[in-house]
Amino acid sequence: MWGLAAHLDTKHPLHCFSSRLPRAVNHSMPTVSRQPSPHVILSVWGRFHAFDLARELHGLGALSTLMTSYPGFVAKRFGVQQSQIRSCPTGEVLTRIGHKMPRLGKLLALDLRGKQQFERSARRVLASLSGNVFVGWSGSSLSLLRDAKARGMITVLERCSTHIIEQTKTLLDEYATFGLAFTDTPAATIQQELAEYEEADYIAVPSGFVVESFLRQGFSPQKLLLNPYGADTALFQPAPKPHTAFRMIQVGGVTIRKGFRYVAEAFRLAAIPNSELWFVGGVSREAKDYFAKYPTPGITLHGHVPQTQLPQLYNQCDVACLGSVEEGLAYVLLQAAACGLPIVCTQNTGGCEVVADRECGIAVPPRDPAALAAAFCQLASDPAQRHSMGRAAQARAASHFSWPAYAARALAHYQTILR
Repeated sequence: MWGLAAHLDTKHPLHCFSSRLPRAVNHSMPTVSRQPSPHVILSVWGRFHAFDLARELHGLGALSTLMTSYPGFVAKRFGVQQSQIRSCPTGEVLTRIGHKMPRLGKLLALDLRGKQQFERSARRVLASLSGNVFVGWSGSSLSLLRDAKARGMITVLERCSTHIIEQTKTLLDEYATFGLAFTDTPAATIQQELAEYEEADYIAVPSGFVVESFLRQGFSPQKLLLNPYGADTALFQPAPKPHTAFRMIQVGGVTIRKGFRYVAEAFRLAAIPNSELWFVGGVSREAKDYFAKYPTPGITLHGHVPQTQLPQLYNQCDVACLGSVEEGLAYVLLQAAACGLPIVCTQNTGGCEVVADRECGIAVPPRDPAALAAAFCQLASDPAQRHSMGRAAQARAASHFSWPAYAARALAHYQTILR
């Protein structure tokens, strides 16, 4: 298997999606100017990266209010000012009940009802707020977008994944490959998102991979605002690696969407001496069944780990990997890069934004264990390249993928669209 590394470039040509984007899509780091002055209202069901954006926009003098389904004290932990937080928690309670009792949750559609309740509560809050830019997260923003537009605001929809039609088809096909049914996206959610796409003035997306999914669905490049996410570069920093094994780490739910099967198979194909593969994140039923059937020496399932403990795990590893079949831009890749790890990922993770044409890692086609194995072998057999990529990844994370850099790009987008 070690010989596969020699064929990586020719057998699996790499391409970065953002390098092929239409020029009308702004995917550079724009310079923040003084005029005009955005006054931004954020609305998010849950958390996502809204709390980080809110904190940084406050520091830039551009935040009006953060509306969230989370309790205010949670947002405050992320550095958001209490006076700028408006919590609408009723819908979150419904959703949490559904997660605790999955059968009841599906029967009563508590996840969807929770989002709808949040939206109703947030509408009442929005009526009392002032601002000129409204930013809402997809899936729970349709009526808010309409209300904001009626009051003369510019509206931006945050979409964290690919276009929902393409995302749903990808996951339906992927689950069917393994004889399973994908039922996580109700038809009502799809219709809501499609209506939001049309209603919003602009759609903010995190990667060229997501941009291309919208272009294939007929959207104008001018409607898309490309802005890769950030990481907490104060928390995620390199540290000395005391271990001797060659160790790879994949962080995130151990699920079919995250491609755990392909990564596990690649680990077995690579057969790198004295190597280990760590999965860190909640383990799905499918993954439990798979690893019970195919136990593999060297593979460890760590389960869920609090984010504050992730740097310690990253810094015990040599390479970060992610085998997802569909992602917008996985936060964990940015965290790993900030810790100085080279990245091995599929092109469907949004990771082309991170690896930067092999400067910081290797991106391969999805669903291709042989390509992943070849990348593992290449980095295991070439410590100099591995360390060079890791240093480049850490430098790129510091300069491009911090939350202040993300917020500066977002603010520049808002300024541009207000002109």
